[in-house]
Amino acid sequence: MLNNCNFMGRLTQDANTKVFEENTKRVSKFSIAVDRDYVKEGEERKADYFRIVAWNLSEKFINRWLKKGELIGVTGKMETRSFKGNDQEDVYITELIADHVYPTNFKKD
Repeated sequence: MLNNCNFMGRLTQDANTKVFEENTKRVSKFSIAVDRDYVKEGEERKADYFRIVAWNLSEKFINRWLKKGELIGVTGKMETRSFKGNDQEDVYITELIADHVYPTNFKKD
């Protein structure tokens, strides 16, 4: 079995990053929009949206690249988790757990 995903897309909002364990661990969560590679005649291009979880990216990388609209590449594996919602119903979430996150459009600062 193989669980390996590669996506390239634009962040839909700035990453939400939490730091814990005395500033030694960092988790960033964000979503990307990935354009579909086909367009039906007379329609606009559609996109698929993926939730991403990335551990221990540098603060400098997060501040520079994980901003709304930035085009990034992500590789990792898909995982599904569940929890009980407010109504005690099971809620399922599928996320890409990133192994690598990389910028695609380098600009001079």
